[in-house]
Amino acid sequence: MNTVLPSFLQTVVNLLFSARFRVYGNSMLPSLCDGESVFVVRTRFKWNILRRGDVVAFQQSGGIYIKRVIGLPGEDIKIIGSNVYINGLPLTEAYTQGISGVQDNEWFNGLDEYFLLGDNRGDSTDSRTFGSVSSDLIIGRAWFLCWPPFRWRPLAIR
Repeated sequence: MNTVLPSFLQTVVNLLFSARFRVYGNSMLPSLCDGESVFVVRTRFKWNILRRGDVVAFQQSGGIYIKRVIGLPGEDIKIIGSNVYINGLPLTEAYTQGISGVQDNEWFNGLDEYFLLGDNRGDSTDSRTFGSVSSDLIIGRAWFLCWPPFRWRPLAIR
């Protein structure tokens, strides 16, 4: 059987529509663990818009990161202690782990920017460090955990 055609088709699908990305480190614990992989659908499709709580893959400082969307375009994000506020209202988050050593701060997203945080706030390099992320740098939204097989599950919290 010819395996070149299926490999070629898989490559075309990945380039145009989706990709699989591996998680490195513990910044997304407890949601995602080191060594797991997520299936990401590119955000250039109108039906795949980003919402608060989505997990995304994006480019930053020469690498690809996986974090959670906290602040949407045009929003004011404030962190006081272990609490996150969006436009002055507290954000309820059931997916976080730890937030030790965080200094109070405030950020304002531009009209094309997203504020992205790791779920393991005490061990994550994210928008608190490098600021809001332009939508041009966001590769796509992670739809489900695809590796290892015994952990398969959707990632959307909608």
